[in-house]
Amino acid sequence: MSPNILICQSERELETLFANYFIAHIDGKKVITLRQFYEEIADLLEIPDFGFSLDALNDSLNDLQWLDDERIVLYFTNTDEFISKERDPAKIGSVLNVLDATAEDWKWTDDELEDKKEIVIVFEDSPRIRKLLDNETIAYKLISEIQ
Repeated sequence: MSPNILICQSERELETLFANYFIAHIDGKKVITLRQFYEEIADLLEIPDFGFSLDALNDSLNDLQWLDDERIVLYFTNTDEFISKERDPAKIGSVLNVLDATAEDWKWTDDELEDKKEIVIVFEDSPRIRKLLDNETIAYKLISEIQ
């Protein structure tokens, strides 16, 4: 089975492979706490009535019926700083697991569903993001390996 998480070396590499996708860019420098991440993703994906919790993130990412776009990339840059100042460092692992599970869940959604989405999670490469993914035993693949 193909990993749900991709690692890229450059934005150009990302845009080449996902030219026809809506790319929601999340800058790790702007989301160094979990609250900032929740605020940013709620804004980028126009999530209505977002509850600013892990459960709300999970529920929202598994719905997305309010978005017209059917193919969405969540693209994280500056991953060496992404949720790096959270008081409970274990929370980033929970976020990564939700992102991974969400991408997997959408793969198995009924193709006849009117609001079916395709979610791709892409992280800009850094030693930190690889270590975090490895710590959570989340499989990932380099974009360069799939082109």
